[in-house]
This record gives sequence, structure tokens and C-alpha cells, in this order.
Amino acid sequence: MITARTLVPDTAFRAGTLVRSEDLPVSFRPQHTGAAYRIWYQGVGYDGSGRIVSGSVFVPEGDPPLEGWPVVSYAHGTTGLSDRTAPSIAGLSRPEARHVGLWLQAGYLVTVTDYEGLASPGPHPYFNGEAAADDVVDIVRAAHGLGHRVSPRWVAVGFSQGGHAALFTGLMASKYAPELDFRGTVALAPPVELPMIIDLQTAEDSAAVTLFLPYLLAGLRTTRGLATAEFMTGLGQRLLELAEHAPVRDIHYAVAVLTNQDIGTTGLSARPGIEAMLSDCRVPCARFDQPVLLAAGTADEVLPLAAVEHFAAEIRRAGTDIELISCAGADHTGMLCAAPHMLAWVAERMNAPHIAETPLTRRGFGLLDTTGDGYLTIDDYEAFGLRLVQAFGEAPGSPRALAVREGYRALWHSMAARADTNRDQRITATEFLIWLHTHWDDDGFDRDITPLAQAVIDLADTDRNGVLDREEFIALLTGCEHTRTEACALFDRLDTDHSDTITTDELITAIRDFCLDPTPDKPGAWLFGRVG
Repeated sequence: MITARTLVPDTAFRAGTLVRSEDLPVSFRPQHTGAAYRIWYQGVGYDGSGRIVSGSVFVPEGDPPLEGWPVVSYAHGTTGLSDRTAPSIAGLSRPEARHVGLWLQAGYLVTVTDYEGLASPGPHPYFNGEAAADDVVDIVRAAHGLGHRVSPRWVAVGFSQGGHAALFTGLMASKYAPELDFRGTVALAPPVELPMIIDLQTAEDSAAVTLFLPYLLAGLRTTRGLATAEFMTGLGQRLLELAEHAPVRDIHYAVAVLTNQDIGTTGLSARPGIEAMLSDCRVPCARFDQPVLLAAGTADEVLPLAAVEHFAAEIRRAGTDIELISCAGADHTGMLCAAPHMLAWVAERMNAPHIAETPLTRRGFGLLDTTGDGYLTIDDYEAFGLRLVQAFGEAPGSPRALAVREGYRALWHSMAARADTNRDQRITATEFLIWLHTHWDDDGFDRDITPLAQAVIDLADTDRNGVLDREEFIALLTGCEHTRTEACALFDRLDTDHSDTITTDELITAIRDFCLDPTPDKPGAWLFGRVG
């Protein structure tokens, strides 16, 4: 059998390049499949390394429309952490196969990535939505290389773990793959607000252990160094060892009679380092540039409906076109067939004329408040950083990308320390204006800005001389949707010492000047999104 280990990843190949394909066994094919392939395609690891990722592609029966088959990129739910649980090797579960069959019957080509680390070298970064998001996009690119007529129009659809991945995809897809025509996100039973979910599910000794908790803890132990031996019982440790190689069916039976007390997970969030790790797994409550459909069940034992409702309210307030469906009586797996409205919702968006997002014209606080919800939060800055590095083509977990994203977080914390007077983790327009009229520590603010400025320089400094020359800056700005003419004009304004380079000090000045007087004509405005 061919595996990803026999195929050599090459970062010189464009992400999404089809590397190899073979027919899938008939037993792996959902109903209404005309052709089915197991494919290997060029991916980008979370850390920026080149990776070969595998997956499945299902083509509907019959002839494609004139423009080609529209695409559903399906992000699958938890299957396990080992290679043998990958859908292209083990096949989709029966509920997921029936779900994929619905899309095929409706006339969509369906791609199903295995995610990096499943059927490919290295650990699977379970519940790292950023690591999965580019896999969900790149398999759509790869499907265009199979010889079928395929439309550029596509949506991301995900269930459970895959719903989490699909939402991360929705945050970055338009900028990551501008040659495709992304139309929106459907997330079924997505574990959003993970800290809230874990708080609810591990509050009591007697509470039953949920299916995904062993996988979550095993994944955090493998990819983030969580010291589970410090708090889990011997039974709990054996459960995690089982989760590292067993499929979902086995874990389902293993947890059937276990409680938090049995495995040592009562009050899990209070353990040192846990809350930060869970927060890193959250989907940012930021504005999505394409519509989102969320669906959750009232009888879901894995995903509390309250978590989805809270997330939906937050992204709606952030300006997202969001619809939430509450499915009465539906349990977790039942969500795969409990939202028939999703077919009509996707069809409506697939058939609508493509309308590019119109840049917004704002001034003052409204220019920083890109979501338009009336306040600034850390999620705004998380989204700024994630979109910048992925628009530039940098993997979200590479050292340079992590430095940029940490720089945006540092800027948020600096502004919050000065302006968030009631310490509610958000800055209102009133608080912002008070800060502008009373600020006095420009030197301290500059020190807080320095990590972001330096990280942005490092991101685009291809010759590693510590500054950005004109072409390096133009490459960065054109990735952020500016024209070459706009980028040249910005370079000239940022280059205050006329050295034909942009230094860290010049970028610090631009960021500070924009934060203290946010107007669209300031040369630092581009760091906060395409606004004019």
C-alpha cells in the first residue's frame, strides 16, 4: 500500500498540488458516488514544514453542470489519533457516509481530508483547528487535478471535531485561496468555546466521561506537552494510551461506565496550564467574511447547546452573517441528519452571484473595531494575526507566524492594560477615547509594540538583513490585498529616513501613530486589515 511516508513533501510545490491518486474500494463509497479516489496532495504542516496529506474525493453520479461540480469540503468528526483510523484507510463511519451521500445526491463533489498526522508522518494535532484548516482548503485545490470538471465554488462543512476545523477554515479560506470562490461554512455540533465545555463536563466527580475527552487530553499531551501523569489516575492514563491508537468505537465502549473521579479529571480547568491550552483551541469570536450556519442538538451529550449559543451570539455581534439551528431531541451523532435545512442554505449561497467584500470606510475607534460590534477584544487581534500570516502564505504554527501572532496579542494586552478600565476584557469606544486623552507613557507603549513590529519585519525579510526593502514590502502588502501601486506608496510613507528600507523603529512609529489616532490614511492601518 502507498503511504505518505513513500511520498516526499516538497515546499517548492504549491500547497494543494495533487501528488498521486488511486481508486477507492467500492465498500468505501457512499451512495450516489460516481467515482471515488484516495489522493495524496501537497500540504503545509502547522509548523510550516512541507507535508504530504491524504484524503478522499467523491464525485457524484451523472454529468457535471457546465461550470463543473460545486464542492463540499467535508471535515470529518473524530476518528482517532492513529494512521489506521484515517477515513481514506478505514472508510467513513456509517453516519458520516450517509451524510456525504446527501451532498453527492444534491450534486456536489465532496472532498474529505484525513488531516495532517492521520495517515501521514508526525502526530495528529487533535483540536488544533488552524492545523486542519489548510488541509480542508488544499484538498479542494487538489481535486481540481483529478481530470473532472470542477467549479471554483465551494463551502466547508464539518461535524464535531470537523465542525471546529470548518470554522477555522471559514476564518481564513478567502485570503488563503483567493483563486477559489469560497461561499460559506456549515458547522454541525462544533465544539466551540472549549474552556466552557470542559468546565461544564468536569465540574462533578460523578459526571460521565465524554467521548472526546480522552482524545483531547491525549492530543494535548502529544502536541503541547500536557503532564497528564500529574493528575490522572492509573485508569485515566491507560485510557489515554488506548486513545492514542484506538478508533472511536473502542473509546465509546471504554468510557461508557467511567466518571471524572475514575480517571482524575474533576475540575480539570483548574489544573496548571490547562486553561491556557484550552483557550488556544478556541475558535476566535471574530467576523467571518462569508456566511456561517451552525447546528446543535438539544440532547447532545458531548456538546452543550449553551456553548454553541454563546459562540453564535458573539460572532453575530462581531458582524458575521450567522444562522443557528437548534435541533430538538438530536444527540451528537444524530446531528449528521438533523439539519435538512443545510442543503437549501448551501444551495442558496452557491447559486448567489459572487459579491466581493466591499472595503469599509471608517475613522477613529471604528477603524480599529473592524468587526463593528462596538468594542475591541483579544479575538479581534487573534484574527488580525492569523489572517496576516496566512494571507502572506505562512503556516500558522511556523516560528515566524507564531511571533507575529504573539506580537498582536502583546499589542492587545498593552492596550487593554491602559484602556480597559473596568477589566471586562474588552475596550469600548468611551474607554478608548479616555485613554487617548490621558495617555502619557509613549515609551512604554513603544516597548510593547516592538515584538509585533520585529515579527512583521522577520515575516517578510527574505534576505534576513533585518529590514524590509521595497520588493519585500510589496510582496507582503500584495498578499494582504493591496495593489502594487498602493504598496509602493505605503513604502514611501513608512520609509521616513529615506534609506529605501523599512526598519523596526519606523514600523513601531507607524503602529503607535495608528493606534493613538486611527484614521485610514495612516501608513500603519494595513496591519489591521484591508479597510480602504
